[in-house]
Amino acid sequence: MKNTMKAIMKILLTVFLVLYLCVEIFVTVCLLNFNDQRITELGKSSLIIVNEDFSKDYRKGDLLVVNKDNGDKVAVGDYIFFYNPSENYVINYAEVSNVLDTNGYYTFVVGNNYNVYYDYYVGKNVNNYKGMGTVLSILESQFGFLTLIILPTMVAVIFEIYAIIMEIIDLKKED
Repeated sequence: MKNTMKAIMKILLTVFLVLYLCVEIFVTVCLLNFNDQRITELGKSSLIIVNEDFSKDYRKGDLLVVNKDNGDKVAVGDYIFFYNPSENYVINYAEVSNVLDTNGYYTFVVGNNYNVYYDYYVGKNVNNYKGMGTVLSILESQFGFLTLIILPTMVAVIFEIYAIIMEIIDLKKED
């Protein structure tokens, strides 16, 4: 019975450590791939944390994974995500009223004749993870990074220093 409990605890500890390591690596990758607007860009995908309600579909705290295509599949009536340079490059979400194609370089007209150039286009294909944006924003914050990565690393280093000191003491006692 005692051996079974030890084995179960060892398995649970291993699963916890693997999950913790995966979260730690994911958060670090997200932080290393921030753009100037603090949006994580992983290749053609952007991770957008919704800070205010965009629409009935996207609420505060949602995590949106928006995939950017080359723009040829955007049609009138589609909703797109884009950076708005006039609003300090915040992410906007609007319906396309016209698509202009200039030799394969697309410009999307939204709202009252506001042109969104392809360079500011984030994408239209979205995967929504409700509530996960709040979790990711906490983990990406200074406090979250400190708690998730820095403190456990410090504890491990201190433990190793302690183990080295104990080994040195044991060696001196043997002499």
